[in-house]
Amino acid sequence: MSVRVALKIGYIGTNYYGFQIQPDVPTIEAEIFRALEELDIIKSRRDAHFSYAGRTDRGVHARSQVISFDATREISPRMLNSALPDDIFAYAVAYPPQKFNARKDAISRTYRYFLFAPDLSVERMRSAASLFEGVHDFSNFAELDKERRSPIRHVLRLEVRRRGDFVVFDVCARSFLRKMVRKIVAALACIGRGEKDEAWLEDLLAVRVREFIKPVPPFGLVLWDVQYSRDVEFEEDAYALEKINEKLSEQFIFHRTLSAVFRDLME
Repeated sequence: MSVRVALKIGYIGTNYYGFQIQPDVPTIEAEIFRALEELDIIKSRRDAHFSYAGRTDRGVHARSQVISFDATREISPRMLNSALPDDIFAYAVAYPPQKFNARKDAISRTYRYFLFAPDLSVERMRSAASLFEGVHDFSNFAELDKERRSPIRHVLRLEVRRRGDFVVFDVCARSFLRKMVRKIVAALACIGRGEKDEAWLEDLLAVRVREFIKPVPPFGLVLWDVQYSRDVEFEEDAYALEKINEKLSEQFIFHRTLSAVFRDLME
């Protein structure tokens, strides 16, 4: 008798070629399956009816990816973490109805982007950001895949705020196209630098013109949150969160120190 499990997963995507399994390269999904099979939590990938809330690209991180699968028994986040590398971690678990699907049952996803931009005008970007809200054709703001999915997407919310030398973007939508958030941020950065105006954005969203927009780098992007329509009661694992925060604190100090080293080397 199997039990349906949903887990909230976080990860630092720097060392991985995205979430989805690919041959001969490290991915988040491959590490999760390795850990689940090692702990005998699933018998096989095929039988587990595995699903995930969002496919993240190479170098993209997650605070709240959600996965669901059929397990041989109930599990705890700390149990899974014992078999995962330090840059992938589970911190909350739920036992939803048997047909729960982490991807199909999601009603919204929120991505957060951190843009190092001490000189950009947040006021101009915030004004232009409202143009993206609502239903639009995002052909100019995505890398359209071979599946020929519709480029029409509904952006529920796009918030822009300054945090020190960074500008932080929160983009919430029912679903996203590949590189959609990174291209939106890149377009808003053009507005913030005064290189483009809102009329340019309106033309792109109406697809009156076609223009390639180079996406901002993936290392600033985080899958921040996923919401569901049906009740999914996640229980956080306090011990797992404590250990995760300890490891993240170590990495925070390491990277802040490197930042200081690089700043002095540049000077």
